[in-house]
Amino acid sequence: MLRRLPVTAAVMTVLALTAGCTTDTGGTPAEAATPTPSATTDPDSFVGVVRAQLPEIAEGRTDRQIQAIADTACTGLAAGESGDTIVDTTRTLGTADAEATDHATARELIKLAIDTTCLPQAPRVDEF
Repeated sequence: MLRRLPVTAAVMTVLALTAGCTTDTGGTPAEAATPTPSATTDPDSFVGVVRAQLPEIAEGRTDRQIQAIADTACTGLAAGESGDTIVDTTRTLGTADAEATDHATARELIKLAIDTTCLPQAPRVDEF
C-alpha cells in the first residue's frame, strides 16, 4: 500500500495539470483564424476609423487588439506620461516588437485615440 501512494500522487498530479487539455484535431483554433471586423463596429469608433484609414495596422488584428492600442495610449495620457513615452509604447502595437510601426503612424494612432476614446485628453493632442 505504501508503495502505491507516491505513484497515485504522481498520477493525480498529472491528471490535475492536464485537466481540460485537448489534442489538436486538425481544426484551426478560433484565435488563429483570420480576424475580421465585427459586424457591429461603429465606423466612428477607434476600431472603425483604424480599419478604414489605416488598413495596414488593422490587418491581422481583432477589434479587441485594435482597441487595446487606443486604451494603452489613453492610459498613458491619463497617467501624465511624456509624449515620447506614449509614442514609443504605441509603436509596439501591443506586441514585443518595439518598432512594429513608425513614429508618424504611432502619433496618428494616438490622435485618433484622443478623438474617439479619451476625449478628456484633447488638450494634449498637439503633443502628437
